[in-house]
Amino acid sequence: MINKKTIASLTLASLLLAACGGSDDKEASKFSLGVSDAPVDETVVVAIEIESIKLTNTDESNGKQEVFIDEFTNEDGDTVETIQVNLLDFTGTAQMKIVDEAQGITLEDGNYTMELVVVDAGSYVILNNDATEYDIKIPSSRLKLGEFSVHSDAVQVADKPAYTIEFDLTQSLVLRGNDPAKNGYIIKPHGVRIISLYGDISGTVAPENTNLGACMVYLYNDSPALLTDLFDSTDETFVGEVPAESAPLAATTVAVDGSYSIGFVPEGTYTVALRCNTETDNNVQYEQLTIPSPEGNLQTVTVSAGGTSNVSF
Repeated sequence: MINKKTIASLTLASLLLAACGGSDDKEASKFSLGVSDAPVDETVVVAIEIESIKLTNTDESNGKQEVFIDEFTNEDGDTVETIQVNLLDFTGTAQMKIVDEAQGITLEDGNYTMELVVVDAGSYVILNNDATEYDIKIPSSRLKLGEFSVHSDAVQVADKPAYTIEFDLTQSLVLRGNDPAKNGYIIKPHGVRIISLYGDISGTVAPENTNLGACMVYLYNDSPALLTDLFDSTDETFVGEVPAESAPLAATTVAVDGSYSIGFVPEGTYTVALRCNTETDNNVQYEQLTIPSPEGNLQTVTVSAGGTSNVSF
């Protein structure tokens, strides 16, 4: 585990730099973080235990500032050395705060990467009607996520943190092989987003659609000419040609009561489409599934920060 003096030293250094005006008088922002998920079929637990987080500023001009976080805030408000979350307890628009701004972590505005160090023994999957804990295997116990932007407009409001890691397990959770007892599962960076200044999308699906089979709602940036099913062309097992259009930004299953929600969507314009049938969408291979299905079940929606957009089919 990273020495706890590290964060204290970095915080003190940041304060001293701020007192001196800094090299470029860049604005500093308080940092807080939560985790959420899109639900995934056939599982009752997807647990991940985080030991530490490394944030790296990608801006060369400030020496690529690094901040290590190795203390967390649990649901009771207590400080803990590691934090375990069952992601399925926080789906849709729900989230669990794991870093509170009261911890005193400040970051200069700019673009950052995030790396999670996970505890292997505390990270596992439990399936429906099967109490076995199947391992989640992450190479070197480090999950390296993409870039996100830190800015002063993102602030913690009550228990809602400034930033959220959205683990879209419909895209990021993958079973290796056919037997979870042999190879277990992996969580990939693909489909995982770090979000601030977000809105939500929710709605209902009519029985005339849900009666056709399992339903999934897909979210796409803008208005693509082709609505693809889920795929990950960077996965080592991907085969076939890569489609010209990008994979969906997010996807979620429709609940048995016909409701759905997609949380933590950045501001912007999107296409929302429905697929209801007996086909299963493999989240690695591009299968050229027909979307929307039934025909005509798609809408354009504009998402604003703090708002909820209703899209029903």
